[in-house]
Amino acid sequence: MSAPRRARFQLRLGLALLPAALLSACGDSVASGSGRVYRDPLTFGTSSLPAAYLGEPYEAALDLRGGTGPYGVKVASGELPQGLRLSNQRLSGTPVKSGSFRFTLEANDANLSSKAQEYTLNVGDLPPLKLSLELPRAEIRGATRVPLNITAPRTARAARVTWEVPQGAKVTRVQGGPSSGLLKWEQKGQTLTLDLGFRAVPRSGEQVALLHVEPERPLTLDAKTFRFRVLDGSGKELPAPPTASGTATAPVASGTATALAASGTTTAPTTSGAAAATVPTASSAATAPAEAASGAATVPAGFPPRPAGTVPPATGPGLPGGQP
Repeated sequence: MSAPRRARFQLRLGLALLPAALLSACGDSVASGSGRVYRDPLTFGTSSLPAAYLGEPYEAALDLRGGTGPYGVKVASGELPQGLRLSNQRLSGTPVKSGSFRFTLEANDANLSSKAQEYTLNVGDLPPLKLSLELPRAEIRGATRVPLNITAPRTARAARVTWEVPQGAKVTRVQGGPSSGLLKWEQKGQTLTLDLGFRAVPRSGEQVALLHVEPERPLTLDAKTFRFRVLDGSGKELPAPPTASGTATAPVASGTATALAASGTTTAPTTSGAAAATVPTASSAATAPAEAASGAATVPAGFPPRPAGTVPPATGPGLPGGQP
């Protein structure tokens, strides 16, 4: 073959191979004699990890992408927080020591490609367990939805919430959250009482209920009289932050109301009379749909029932309350 013909042949061959070379450079698959070969580079889908809390179960997926499976992952340098392990492209376990931990993970695939990713995982003390209303900052003039969120739920499986709704406001509807079954809600006068049961322990920051509030006139919502109790699956009360004075009492019209709780007894003082209404502790569990009408009769396990003539249990010694 003469030199000019050889040059033209090489040019045509180069032009024919150019699209395949461009596709390969862009990371798409290209055809070869042995089939299709995946060309996307191996990479970690996550460049950061969510924070972990001391003594709380932790799990985070690494989300490997590209390359050719199956994948393998190992700790290339540094150390994982004590109590955590790396398995099946997931970090899981329960941290037993707080601090900031830096480590590098290395992934490899079936084509012996490898990719390293450095992470910093912060392990801190668990924040206080808290239920809080996400209230609008401005005055409300029409129907308003108010989320009820939980922080650091630990092993929470049931909760009771009370809230003195401002004069001129009425709760018209309550919906449960993703992991909660709404057992009961009612508003008597300005006092809203809400009972929740959790099918599974909710995530920290999860919305566990949504309150629909209708104002009769423009007004501002506040949570100064918001109180809550939280129980675990065995009916044991979980600790929560105290109020400013360390205790919280719920006033009643007359008489003295005594509520028996798992960890003690609390008394709500009244303006007159010496009669006492005693509310026994319930031990039966209840299941309920995600939404319930006012007046439903079931309550979470561990919460006292409310027969006629009695009042809901107050928050106080043994009945921790909290404010956002």
